[in-house]
Formats: sequence, structure tokens, C-alpha cells
Amino acid sequence: MTSTVLSLRRALPDARQPVAPDFARLLGPAAWQRLTPAIRRRFTEKPGRDTPIRYHGVMQQVRCSTTGWLLAQACRLFGTPFALHRGANVPVTITLHQVDDGAAIGWERTYHYPDHSTAIVCSEKRVAADGTLIERVGAGFAMKLVLSEEHGALNFRSCGYLWQLGPFRLSLPDYLSPGAAHVIHQDLGAGRFRFVMTIRHKLFGTLFHQDGVFREEGPTP
Repeated sequence: MTSTVLSLRRALPDARQPVAPDFARLLGPAAWQRLTPAIRRRFTEKPGRDTPIRYHGVMQQVRCSTTGWLLAQACRLFGTPFALHRGANVPVTITLHQVDDGAAIGWERTYHYPDHSTAIVCSEKRVAADGTLIERVGAGFAMKLVLSEEHGALNFRSCGYLWQLGPFRLSLPDYLSPGAAHVIHQDLGAGRFRFVMTIRHKLFGTLFHQDGVFREEGPTP
């Protein structure tokens, strides 16, 4: 987002039947076909009401700057959108579950720290009325996302942050946001994938960085 002025507008109601994000449509057919079959399958499968999808793995790096750590602690007031502690080789479980009768996909990352209590980072991905993919955390905060295919990997990049209360939506300027988020999903074969997440702020530099390898386990009753 380039504007540094707060803009307040009334969000338009969505007359369409809400559905879970269609990642193939959001990415586009040509780029979607360049992804590996395993990535396409993972982002086509949707968790059911009683059948979450789980992945287990290890985050080799869970890093944050001092500013990032302070932000993570402050965000406990409305949820836990960021990992609370630093660590190396931290076991992590990723769980996908259905939200709002299939209108969104909930994502939970459970960090099993050896030296701290377990922490769960929660968010949900849904498509807004204007067709934009957004990822919501607590207290009405969300970020808009754009997808791209790069070197066979699926990339998610933030393109602005917002706060919504009922029908009202407030766009947030860059300096009041956590920074530019970039997530990479890279297939490693044999049911494994690499997850890399980096969040960089224009003024404070890299606030968060995580890098881990996970193995799919499919739907879990």
C-alpha cells in the first residue's frame, strides 16, 4: 500500500453466496498449471466441517527482531497472529479447518516450544466482496493478499492492511502495519513442502522470519 492517509469507506454488501477461496482462480490458469501437482492438490482440497487437514513438521528457524517480539506480545490482546517466542528446530503442527459453513478456511499453526508453553497462531482466509483474498486475525484486523507462481512455488504477498467493524472498513497506512508479508509454499516431493514466511517493515526492517519443512497427512476424522 502506497498511501499514508487513513481512508474510511463503507464496505459493500456481498450479494453472492460466500464460498471458500478458489486459489486456482485467484492465481490464474496459466500460473496454476506451472505449479507442481502436489501444490495444486493441497490448495484444491478443502477441510470439511468434521475433517480438518493437518501437516506436521519442524521450523528450523523461528526468528523475530526486538520490535517484532514486542509486537507479538502486544497482539495477545486480540489473539495471537504472530509466534510469541524465538526458537530453532521447533515442532509445529499446521491445521486447516472449515469456517462459516465453508465460506473461509481457518489456519492454525501450533508451536511446541521446548522451553516455552505451546502457542497457537490463528487466522482465516476468505474472499472479500470485491474478489480480493484477505487473511483475517483477531479484532477485525486483516491483510489483503495477492498470489503468484515463482520458480514452481506458490507465493502469497500482502498488498495492504485493514481494520473492519461491521460494514465499515478502515485502510491502514504502511507505518501502522506490521510490514510487507511474503509467504512461500515450495514442494519438496514425497509429500513434503517448505514453508517460508518473512515480514519486513519499511522503518524497522525484518520483524519476523520462519523457515520449516512439513509433511502432509491429509484429512483427519
